[in-house]
Amino acid sequence: MKSLNFLISKTRAAAFVKKIVIALLVFGSLSPACSQEPVASHPWTLEQCLQYGLSRHPQLRIAESNVSAEKARVMQTGSAYDPKLDLRANWRHSKVEIASGRNIVDATTDSTSESISASKLLFDAGQTSLQKRAAGESLAAAKARRDSTLTELAANIKAAFFRAQQAIELLKVREETLEGYERHLEKVESFVEVGTRAPFDITRAQVDVANARVELISARSNLKVALAGLTRAVGLSETIEIAPYEDFRQPTGLAEDKDKLFGEAMSRPDLKAADFQVKAADLRLKEARLGRSPSVSASADYQWSGTVSPLDRQWGMGVSMSWPVFDGAITRAQIDSARSTLENNAAALENSRLAVNAELENSITGLTDALERLQATTVLVQQASESLHLAEGRYDAGLGSPLEITDARVEFARARGNHVVALFDSLIAQAELDRVLGRLPAEYRIQEIPAPEKKSGETEK
Repeated sequence: MKSLNFLISKTRAAAFVKKIVIALLVFGSLSPACSQEPVASHPWTLEQCLQYGLSRHPQLRIAESNVSAEKARVMQTGSAYDPKLDLRANWRHSKVEIASGRNIVDATTDSTSESISASKLLFDAGQTSLQKRAAGESLAAAKARRDSTLTELAANIKAAFFRAQQAIELLKVREETLEGYERHLEKVESFVEVGTRAPFDITRAQVDVANARVELISARSNLKVALAGLTRAVGLSETIEIAPYEDFRQPTGLAEDKDKLFGEAMSRPDLKAADFQVKAADLRLKEARLGRSPSVSASADYQWSGTVSPLDRQWGMGVSMSWPVFDGAITRAQIDSARSTLENNAAALENSRLAVNAELENSITGLTDALERLQATTVLVQQASESLHLAEGRYDAGLGSPLEITDARVEFARARGNHVVALFDSLIAQAELDRVLGRLPAEYRIQEIPAPEKKSGETEK
């Protein structure tokens, strides 16, 4: 009988554990923190990459958590002047061990005590106010760093997308080059078969086909690397496909005056964050200098205590003042530390401004160089195409040599590759210039929340 009851209880326990496990699994599958949206199977556009990366990238979540932490510090420092209320209750049961020869009426005692107390800081020479202002500057710096992270991520995603597009176009150039060499090989074989060309031409054409295949393999590897870089920039764990990019816009960064661009670059979010950090360090230095200032606080309390009912009552109130006259070298050390932090932040701000100036010069130079190379390679592609047609015509007429065909086709493939590189280099350079200026890409649009409609009779505050 006992064994039967044991088996029944064991079966019920197993069924109960199974229900708990199923409930946990269902809850975990429904939890938004644990669920991840699957990657779309269709090719991604630049806008989709930006929308996904600028909303779910881990770096942006880190920046958001830093902002939340700074908000909590602002609330923490601002609560110093808020009144404090404490409630306490105590019950004690005691018993006296009776020794021999003694007589005690009641050896046990029950005692209770309750109290309510309130306190409030009245004056601290402005230390709390400085702490709150410094925390506010730190919060503004955290928000500016979040905006800077957003700009950096957008520029990285856009540059990675254009590198992947560049790799795709270069792969197409290699594929078309290989097809051209293969067609030429078939043509040479027919010429050798009828006796109009020497067998050496076949060997030369086969070498050209082999070299083109090697370059095609290298182009495929470069495409995989570029797609992996885009996946990392977006913040995904799976490799994605991208849609062809056809919206080739003329870069607009060089259309503005250089001084205007420099002024825009000096208002970048990361420079604003550094400036807020300098202000926060200055406020903390002022707070440290008030370390030996007096503080005044008020308190009041009401108590009930005793062993019998009704309990004894007691209340009191008062004002206390604290003035640290001597605290060793703690205040002096805090002042020196705050001064060093201020000097460090000020030097970091100046260094960032110098770096932004150099970055702006390099970005303008890189964009100018890419645009000039784009114009030059456009002409080279036309000339190389005409030279290839002439070389093929001469070879078909029996006037040209295989080396002439090889050289013309190599130059045509090189010109097309250089044109593709220059085209996407100009787009990457524009994205880099937007990053230096602190701009978000034009392809990324933040949806604005519409303002609520006013009810009839309401006035605008």
